[in-house]
Amino acid sequence: MGFDVEKIFLPSVGVDLVLNINTDFPVSKSSIIYDADFKKQTITIAQPIIPVSPNTSFEQLHLTTLAHIDQRRLRVGIRCSLTQFINDYPMAGGTTAKAIVVRYQLPALETNIRSAFRLSMTNKYSVKAKLIYNNQEYQTPDDFKIKDISFSGLGLIILEKKDNPNTPLSELKRGTEMTMGLTLVDSDENGVTGTFPMKIQVARINKEYSETHTLIGLKITSIARDNEDVLNHFIHAAQIEELRRISKKE
Repeated sequence: MGFDVEKIFLPSVGVDLVLNINTDFPVSKSSIIYDADFKKQTITIAQPIIPVSPNTSFEQLHLTTLAHIDQRRLRVGIRCSLTQFINDYPMAGGTTAKAIVVRYQLPALETNIRSAFRLSMTNKYSVKAKLIYNNQEYQTPDDFKIKDISFSGLGLIILEKKDNPNTPLSELKRGTEMTMGLTLVDSDENGVTGTFPMKIQVARINKEYSETHTLIGLKITSIARDNEDVLNHFIHAAQIEELRRISKKE
């Protein structure tokens, strides 16, 4: 039967428009619901920060959101198609905005996004971390810093030192597995919003990132379900705030 769309996909709810959700490389674009017509099974959403156009190529399209159901936080998704692009959707106060109308198909089901938008660190949203490698602890900001984070991994910058240019972390190899502890910080939400451990694996290495820094791409290989929900909510909230910030400028 699925979940009740009319109780979940409501105006003002933050959503993600996801292209090719069942592939290894889905693309997630955050948005906000402007309006919903449940009889016609259509939902009007804000045009994402990185816009979608009639020429955008994809094989699958889903609209997803985080919802509290039976005392659990779930990501619920509905399959949909693009039906209309609006350049001057009327907003409160007489302003207009760009919008998209999608037609959805039932049922609405629990959904998982394997990877998506990468959140860059800002003064408001930041991540502190501790890394265990070869029985040694390394932590931010002394040994490395977090460049960005997504639902599936992190970008880690190794800070090389002039007196010791070859730090142990700069010698990491692809496939290396480690344990990492994360602390998610939202400066407007009483600071720390979540602290938890997870397993990671080195997915890529760029020693040419700069003359003094190495960029390491990490893949999350194991994380508790509750902690995954905390991470998803953290990234999702940051995306929605960025969308609202840009909308105010337009």
